[in-house]
Amino acid sequence: MKPVGIKQPDDKTVGRETSMTIRQPGQKKTRLLTLCCLTMVASPLALGSIAAPSAFCAPAQPDHPRLTPSRDAVIDYVFQPKPPADLVQAGKIPAGPLPERHVQVLFSGDGGLLRIRYMKSMEGDDSRGSVIINRAAQEVLIILDDRKIYTRLVQQEVARSPFLLDMSMQFARKGQSQVIGQPCTIWSVQSNAGTGSACVTDDGFVLEQDGVDVDGLNGHLKATHISYDDVPASAFMPPAGYQEITPHSPHGSANPEMGPAKTDQGSGPSGSVIPGVGPTTQVPSAAASRPAQDDATQ
Repeated sequence: MKPVGIKQPDDKTVGRETSMTIRQPGQKKTRLLTLCCLTMVASPLALGSIAAPSAFCAPAQPDHPRLTPSRDAVIDYVFQPKPPADLVQAGKIPAGPLPERHVQVLFSGDGGLLRIRYMKSMEGDDSRGSVIINRAAQEVLIILDDRKIYTRLVQQEVARSPFLLDMSMQFARKGQSQVIGQPCTIWSVQSNAGTGSACVTDDGFVLEQDGVDVDGLNGHLKATHISYDDVPASAFMPPAGYQEITPHSPHGSANPEMGPAKTDQGSGPSGSVIPGVGPTTQVPSAAASRPAQDDATQ
């Protein structure tokens, strides 16, 4: 006996419903198919001029690279500085190429900590000094290994480096490449300091850079080795046994000169400039500085 008020499907109706369902082993039938699913399972001939599935399903590509690293890493770079054209034309520096420099950079996975080690040679692990950048605390530590001293600079409003990008720059996607076997996206970069290009991985690491960086230093930077091992928190602290030097300016300023990386000026005991890439600071001379603990006793 047929239930009253319920229409039984005929053979044609059953055929139509069956043609609009998809059965998977161990799954129930479903009629709710999204537009993306329909375009993926339908025949291209049946769709005719309808766009390919990627036109509907592919997420929009960002208009800038990832600005901070998403995991810990240690990257070795070779930097080939180029003499600034205005200084060459003025005869202040020679036009010939400057020597290559070996720089090792330690990244924290949250993107807030960065340590730049300026190596003594292209080989080996000996460094002449480091710059530690704490962007969250707006703090920069300048470390001189030969003298076993460090200087702490606080309230640094611009704690940046060529190894990190920021939204003050303008980006344009140019294509894909590979550096040391790692895929990266090539971006043109425009900043107040000039123009350049950078190849950046999806997890936020600059593997190659050419042109003027964020600090105005001109040259070519390229990664030679990368390790994704965890970086200990101690790597972003002053080494044990190093003495803190508090800078004292004749004008009462607590901060020594901050500015773009400069050409090598030697590694003398005072007024040294740590050579390399990124934010370098003129370490205060002995006459203009004293150990930090002296301040606490006065």
